[in-house]
Amino acid sequence: MLERLYFLVRYYLYWIIYFIISKEVFVLYHFNKFHGLDTWTQVKIFWVGLRLDASFAAYLSILPFTLLAFSINPKIQKSIFSFVKYFTYLCIIICTLIVTIDLELYRAWGFRIDATPLMYLSSPDEMMASAGASPIGLLIFIWVVISIISILAFHFLFQKVRFEKLPWLNFPIVLFFAAVLIIPIRGGLQLAPINQSAVYFSNKLFANHAAINPLWNFADSWFNKTADKGNPYQYLPTREAESEVSRTLQNSSPTTEYVTDTTITKPNVLIITWESLTAKVFDKTGGIKGVLPELGKIADEGILFRNCFASGDRSDKGLIAILSAFPAQPTASVMTMPKKTAHLPILSQDFKKQGYRTAWYYGGEPEFANIKSYMLAGEFDQLITKENFDPKDMNSKWGAHDHVVFNRLLNDLNGQKEPFFVNYFTLSSHEPFEVPMETVFKGDDMKDKFINAHHYTDRSLGKFIAEAKKQDWWKNTIVIIVADHGHPLPKDDKKIDNFHIPMVWTGGALKVKGKVIDAICSQNDLVATLLAQLRMRNPAYQWSKNIFQQNYQPSAYYVFNDGFGWVAPKGYFAFDNQGKNLIETTGKVDSNLVKQGKAYLQLSFQAFLNL
Repeated sequence: MLERLYFLVRYYLYWIIYFIISKEVFVLYHFNKFHGLDTWTQVKIFWVGLRLDASFAAYLSILPFTLLAFSINPKIQKSIFSFVKYFTYLCIIICTLIVTIDLELYRAWGFRIDATPLMYLSSPDEMMASAGASPIGLLIFIWVVISIISILAFHFLFQKVRFEKLPWLNFPIVLFFAAVLIIPIRGGLQLAPINQSAVYFSNKLFANHAAINPLWNFADSWFNKTADKGNPYQYLPTREAESEVSRTLQNSSPTTEYVTDTTITKPNVLIITWESLTAKVFDKTGGIKGVLPELGKIADEGILFRNCFASGDRSDKGLIAILSAFPAQPTASVMTMPKKTAHLPILSQDFKKQGYRTAWYYGGEPEFANIKSYMLAGEFDQLITKENFDPKDMNSKWGAHDHVVFNRLLNDLNGQKEPFFVNYFTLSSHEPFEVPMETVFKGDDMKDKFINAHHYTDRSLGKFIAEAKKQDWWKNTIVIIVADHGHPLPKDDKKIDNFHIPMVWTGGALKVKGKVIDAICSQNDLVATLLAQLRMRNPAYQWSKNIFQQNYQPSAYYVFNDGFGWVAPKGYFAFDNQGKNLIETTGKVDSNLVKQGKAYLQLSFQAFLNL
């Protein structure tokens, strides 16, 4: 038995060492970029990158580990090992080919290999033209040399493998070790499976890219179809769609109502992104009374946007809409694709250019949905996440509960150099809705737990705002409270209700108090509206509208699985792209209104593909 276990360990470590050596080849090939990094960052490329190396090594080990369980029968032992040997040789050749192609693709494209090159297999002429400037001879030499050395190393290490005969009772024991591979495949025992964010650790993009395992990245892209370039939403001729969207996104008015104190040159900005904050639990947006009393008080003292809508139905889509003003996609998520998010504008970069200190707070795992890579691309000065809290504060399934992070945030802001831009993403109102608070709304079903969780976050927010008002920085600060997305709970009657969310502005830097905005607006409009108040306009946020401009065109767009909704003053509809039909309508929904929504989806999805 010990001989078999020893073989399994060596086989797994063989692949990890192979990936470490491959990474060494990559940094040598791009030595100019690697040489520009400090020594500690160079070391962390290999150390942090081990997580994806270990994950893909586990994938490659599944079949050999499983087959080894059958080697208990000596009659087929030799055949099994021969199969494992030639299977490994084939894997070496294919993996090395991908690793070698990645060397030159990174130089040309600036991102690690994914399934994108597969698109060119149907266009061999274009593929050869793209490869024309590459050092083909050198790449073939690298492929052959690494393959030969790896095969010889395997032969040397495993040529004398012999296993003793074991009773069949040991079969499940050996098979168990194959099952254990699920742990490194997922990247550990954490809630979310591993993704590229697990190896993003630096503000230097090359360092993060170098840490990625190219085989893992390629397989992830292939199986998840992240390189699919087809636009399934070609409803209109391009020029007609562009004309429709241009009218919708009018942002040219020089006249803006200023609701902030314009005498403050650089006000601080704090955006609190509230997990699953649906309008259905807030009485001031038509929801249940008594759930969010603190948010109600805050709204009364500030500005309430009563008809705001989320762009998507998940956190990864909401954060992109709030910070980058980029619309959500019905069949994909740009957040999960670091090579695309790297091209998005993001508020943290705009504020950093203006001399602001920037920080992002989240009490959970930032690797979830590749959020970490997005925030690092945004060049935040600090990422305060699960790792920055004591183990005793990990009092939630997701990490640190909201009151813990609010306390940390308050303490940090009191010592923060002004001006600052901070985004805090809460988590306690996420499933399973378990919060460290005595139950206020009695009941054990998910609806009651959901409501109680929001009541807890509301209470935590209220205490934070009350203390913040006592601080010197409050008088110079704009605080924006907005949901990452809505939620089907507490009742799921219409899709539009699941995307209806509150947005509240408060803070000492507001000069307008007790104002209610009834105009239809979107998460996406937050960026243009905020930047206009600070006279920091940026045309890169082309999907965002200034709500306070004179000719604001009220509308909102949201997506669900292969469908979208469009909200306008005269009517609302939801469209199912699979069935090619309207599934909900309210008000006057005519062909022109449907055309507006379809044009928006068509061009925004194309913009996503073009990133």
